[in-house]
Amino acid sequence: MKNFFKIFKILTPKQMRICSLIIVLMFIVSVMEAFGIGLLYPLISIIGDPHFLEKHENIAKIVGIIGVDNHRKLICFSSLMLLAFYILKNFLVLLQGKIQISFSSKNQADYTKRLYSYYMKKNYLYHVNTNPAILGRNIGNGGSVVFSEILVYTFQVITNLITCFVIGIFIAIMDWFIALCVLIIIAPVIYLLLNYFRKKIGKAGDLQNRLNAENAKWFNQGFYSIKETKVMQQEDFFIDKYSESYTKYTKSTSDYLYVQRFPKSIIEMVTIGSILLLIAVKMIFTNDAQSLIPTLGVLALAAVRLMPCLNQTISMINNIKFKMPLFNEIFDDLLAVRNNKDLDERKMNVITKSKLVFQHSIQVENLSFSYPSKNEKVFDGISFSIPKGSFVGIVGPSGAGKTTFVDILLGLLTPTSGTILVDGQDISKNIGGWLDNVSYVPQSIYLIDGTIKENITFGIPSDQVCMERLQTALKMSELYDFVQSLPEKENTKVGDRGSRLSGGQKQRIGIARALYRNPNVLVLDEATSALDNQTEKQITSTILKLKGKITIISIAHRVSTLEDCDFKVNFEKGKVTVEKNES
Repeated sequence: MKNFFKIFKILTPKQMRICSLIIVLMFIVSVMEAFGIGLLYPLISIIGDPHFLEKHENIAKIVGIIGVDNHRKLICFSSLMLLAFYILKNFLVLLQGKIQISFSSKNQADYTKRLYSYYMKKNYLYHVNTNPAILGRNIGNGGSVVFSEILVYTFQVITNLITCFVIGIFIAIMDWFIALCVLIIIAPVIYLLLNYFRKKIGKAGDLQNRLNAENAKWFNQGFYSIKETKVMQQEDFFIDKYSESYTKYTKSTSDYLYVQRFPKSIIEMVTIGSILLLIAVKMIFTNDAQSLIPTLGVLALAAVRLMPCLNQTISMINNIKFKMPLFNEIFDDLLAVRNNKDLDERKMNVITKSKLVFQHSIQVENLSFSYPSKNEKVFDGISFSIPKGSFVGIVGPSGAGKTTFVDILLGLLTPTSGTILVDGQDISKNIGGWLDNVSYVPQSIYLIDGTIKENITFGIPSDQVCMERLQTALKMSELYDFVQSLPEKENTKVGDRGSRLSGGQKQRIGIARALYRNPNVLVLDEATSALDNQTEKQITSTILKLKGKITIISIAHRVSTLEDCDFKVNFEKGKVTVEKNES
């Protein structure tokens, strides 16, 4: 029961007030639902008793005011009143449904967008350690599962429980013996059904949740590596892996759906069987069968209403259990979104109004770093200085910490100890202001499925693009002639992840993207490694023209790339040495 109401913990106070309104409406509708059944009892009694008005003088006086003075008029009046009651009840049902659906869909959209934002603003280490397929599943399915399924099912369970409770009260008022007997028979059956299937459904939900992420993983890996896959003729490997995972997924779904069929049949047999058996028992102890007709009619209608109500309640509770594994997995994330307590994750992305001023040097002081999962330090107490306008090469063997240092410089990682100062200011105090100075070119450029212009201006709305800066960036990255040769020029589509471009062209777009921002610091992480020697020389020559104007920090393994650098910082065995370039 604790998990059952866990959904309400992620709602804000305002959302809880709307929930309270929905629950009040559900209570009113449920009471009216029961009243609708209970009111049939007097109507059936009136229809079956031609002398009703004579026997009930007070009622005769009241209805006589509006001209109801005989049995036929009383039946017509009672029927019309009951019809009006049902119209009002169904109006409230539709109103409550509209509010409920609107509430669920609005929050599904809101939480999905906020969850996407929350993950985007998570620190870099989180993304390093988290499979994007998991994030895709959480964002893609999380909102719909929580708000369109679990929350809606919870509302429906509450409505059904209230309806069953009120109908039970009416039956108790009408015949307490039958009500008590039905309760004694049905309650244990429902408990046993829920308890018996609880573990089976929980396991099926866990399995489907895991397989959902696995499906996404094999789907992404298969298509994202399509070129290598085809060259190596390994299509069948990914097909088999995806098929195996999806087969297990569909089997877990079919097992769950099959289990769902059992409660309906059992509830129907027990409910109808118990009512009929009790009527038979009552007949044994009474000689007046005629007096049982109103009771039988109302009980029949109550049974018709109660059976789907009980079936639906059990089905919804099982559905909630089936969906709970995903909800439990993202609960902390949803709670963080709800409370806006993700400041620790966002502090690396604080947007400041003032750009950090860089006029003299970048000073690395006693910098140390170790990953949370490892005790060994990548580097320990390193210190060196990078004057503004210098061209610095970052060298060293693989795993020595070159990329880790650059990630700290870019604000992606937080050092274990030590600081990086820019003109005496700690960059960790104003990462947003520092990054306003920096552009970054990675070894592998990711291109969005858009135009060349959209990829170079990356995230800047089209109406804010400076075409002069765009043309300058194209020329500096040696892309201008190529772009001008295209029919649609900079508006040419590059395809998914740049599928219509060569490796060198993609890398040049990455360099143009960095240069478009007019950076004070340009960080190159093996940025020319994908280019042929001639193109590398051309781009290196272009970059060298910036020497003295901006600070260039380049990780490179090719000696030719760093021939003209001012000095090299050599990372090795957790320490650094600074070597002045003698070339």
